[in-house]
Amino acid sequence: MGIIKGNNAGEQLNNLSFQIRESYKMARTSIAYSIIKKGCKKVAFTSSTKGEGKTITSTNIAVALAQQVGTRVLIIDCDLRRPRVHSAINIEPFPGLANYLNEECQLDDIIKDTGVDNLSAICFGAIPPNPSELLSSDSMHEMIKELEKRFDYIIFDTPPVNVVIDAVPMIKESDGVVIVVRDKTTTYANLNRTKESILRAGGKILGVIINRVKSSEAKKGYYYQYK
Repeated sequence: MGIIKGNNAGEQLNNLSFQIRESYKMARTSIAYSIIKKGCKKVAFTSSTKGEGKTITSTNIAVALAQQVGTRVLIIDCDLRRPRVHSAINIEPFPGLANYLNEECQLDDIIKDTGVDNLSAICFGAIPPNPSELLSSDSMHEMIKELEKRFDYIIFDTPPVNVVIDAVPMIKESDGVVIVVRDKTTTYANLNRTKESILRAGGKILGVIINRVKSSEAKKGYYYQYK
């Protein structure tokens, strides 16, 4: 699976193999048709544990969504303990989400251009001592309400739900949740716990994306699944 980096992230997505590129587009289409509503669609990406490819997947799908004509997309790094979005697209993380929620800057200060047409990002800004409290705060809720007026899609890159509870507020804010799993790494037990955690939080599971499948299996049609 390709990692997007730098100001040519959209170009790099185009340069991925046809199979991977089409898989991102297929996931993009599935997400679009899984959320039937007017206005901004909010999607949370999570996983069971760290290292399953959640940020790579969410950023690449954000790029794929932004490549649709007239579609404004924002990705927010909500993993305030192990933030990765800024490194995935190679942008400055400061100021960011934690700075805004602590009233250190204005909203426009943290919405950053990614170099990809129609794609913006909000990075972490700082690693706070109380990430779950910040994400569940009234300020976070009000910020999202304002952002809904500006974007067609908001992608939340959230922490793994089996590790910390920080993802729960964003699951509640979202219209649906995508679970990212790593082939031959994520266990069925962890996946079931993830599913139950999301459902207990009132989340709607849109599907499961499987990545890091070996190319030999990809030829059989299993490289990238969205169900």
